[in-house]
Amino acid sequence: MWGWIFAFVALALLFYLFFLKRELRKLQHEMKELPIRASYGYRLSLDFRERTLMDIVDELNQMVDAFEGKNRQAKQMEENVRLFITGLSHDLRTPLTSIKGYVQLLEEVSDERKRAHYIKIIERSVTRLLEMTDQFYDLARIETNQKELQLSSFSLSNLVEDIFLSFYEQFEEQNIELHFPEHGRESQIIADEFMLTRVIQNIIQNILRYAKSKAVISYEHSDTDLIFSVKNDVKSHSKVAIEKVFLRFYTEDKNRTNTEASGLGLYLSKKLVEKMNGKMDAELDEDWFVLHIHLPLNRAQA
Repeated sequence: MWGWIFAFVALALLFYLFFLKRELRKLQHEMKELPIRASYGYRLSLDFRERTLMDIVDELNQMVDAFEGKNRQAKQMEENVRLFITGLSHDLRTPLTSIKGYVQLLEEVSDERKRAHYIKIIERSVTRLLEMTDQFYDLARIETNQKELQLSSFSLSNLVEDIFLSFYEQFEEQNIELHFPEHGRESQIIADEFMLTRVIQNIIQNILRYAKSKAVISYEHSDTDLIFSVKNDVKSHSKVAIEKVFLRFYTEDKNRTNTEASGLGLYLSKKLVEKMNGKMDAELDEDWFVLHIHLPLNRAQA
């Protein structure tokens, strides 16, 4: 009797070892193919359902998933760097070419009025170059998480008015009317004042490039946020793709011949606002382009 039991156990063990060894050979073969096929969704599998082996395969598949996730991120970063360099080279080349051309004209012209005009254009191009390099620098720091927040409580309406009025001459030159709300409920927000200044400056540059004749500023409160809205009427020939305005290097001009537009302003602004725990969105309301910026209220001041 015991001999038959021993023989049955020995036979079962042999079958177990046979299937286990076969499964290990199969896994060994799959492991060799995994580096090539993993990116297409291929993962290790089992025919022989042995718990310990199943746990090992699950762990290996999780490692493969994590590796593929990192691999996709690396490829996306590589593509971002490529786009970044392409955009940078294009956007810097345009004002640099303009500066070079006007410097050559300065060498050839003797009329003082023309010389003064050319110098003014060169100065404007140099200023724009500095703004663009600052934008690229800020973008690089944000996307590598190197830009630190300095949060404080301050009045948004005061900051907005100060920055908009600092561009008063440019608005006057382009016949753009500014409309501020009558002072009502004064509220403090929690944000990084320097970052928010850059956001507002970017919004103003966008208005100066694309507004027809008016820009309107307004404020609205929610339970947790102050909603700062800026809208401007758009020029009749403008073709704004609202779903693309926050994409990196998007400009209204598909040929990107506008030397004043790098296509980074609103993309960078959205990134900065999100870093300050806010959000930014846009809409087209008939002939008006509207930006909404949500920023956290200082509840202690409410």
